[in-house]
Amino acid sequence: MKLFEGDHVTLKVRHKTYIQYDEPVIDSHVELRMSPIDTGLQRILNHTLKISPQRKIKEHRDHFGNLVTHFNLLEPHDSLEIISTSIVETTNAISCGPESAPDPRPYTERWQEFLQWSPGVPELSEYGKLQLPLNLSMNSDEIEFSQSLYQLACYFFENFRYDPDVTHVHSSPKTLFEQGGGVCQDMAHAMIGILRHHHIPARYISGYIFDPVNNQIGEHLRGAAATHAWVQAWHENYGWVGVDPTNRKLVDWQYIRTAIGRDYFDVPPNRGIFRGAANQKVSVEVDIHLIDSEVKD
Repeated sequence: MKLFEGDHVTLKVRHKTYIQYDEPVIDSHVELRMSPIDTGLQRILNHTLKISPQRKIKEHRDHFGNLVTHFNLLEPHDSLEIISTSIVETTNAISCGPESAPDPRPYTERWQEFLQWSPGVPELSEYGKLQLPLNLSMNSDEIEFSQSLYQLACYFFENFRYDPDVTHVHSSPKTLFEQGGGVCQDMAHAMIGILRHHHIPARYISGYIFDPVNNQIGEHLRGAAATHAWVQAWHENYGWVGVDPTNRKLVDWQYIRTAIGRDYFDVPPNRGIFRGAANQKVSVEVDIHLIDSEVKD
């Protein structure tokens, strides 16, 4: 089977987070960004969120338009389980054109947040040291622009190893450059830094990727065992173009977006606080299945 541009695929995602405390805690306040939303590249067919102990949940949209679920657990508890299940129709395309209404302001004003340095993407001299054949100007056509993004993704894939033991969630991209390895969060942050250095609006995307098994369609991808991170770069005519430096790949139907932000610290899937002196152990399981596809012979 082969997918062509514009074909649609239906994927089912089950994301389970289990938090175990070594003694009871109280006053947990939790905020989740695990809910995909409709975009020009994906359509949500069904979404459920199960919390145990059972809680009443509320929702709101954050500054970036992400769907945020939040709840409180005030009584003593020694564990918390969160299961998010989504069925999403994705599109085999890397962009869908501008997603917002026309805006007469120059893009440097419209996308100022995605051009400036941020907590996860600080200014580093390393961004300007790469000598790559990039054609990322707004005068380039879609093929030139996407090929330049692909070349940049290839640079990360070929020069940095995928190594979960080198960095942690609060690591700076400088650690990636110094150690030569990291995970998808690190590579996304570093690539965003290079794009912003070249005055290209770039944003951090959190979500999931489908990793096929046996004879299923799709490429084998790194980072599919948990939530994944990639990058979108802005072009005035083509909108946000997705690229995954961890996998040397332009984004396609294998990707499901849950949240966007300046960097990881805007979009963690699970963020919260509790009262108590307990240590916590967090385990995460992400399972994605192919349900259906519209494939042309």
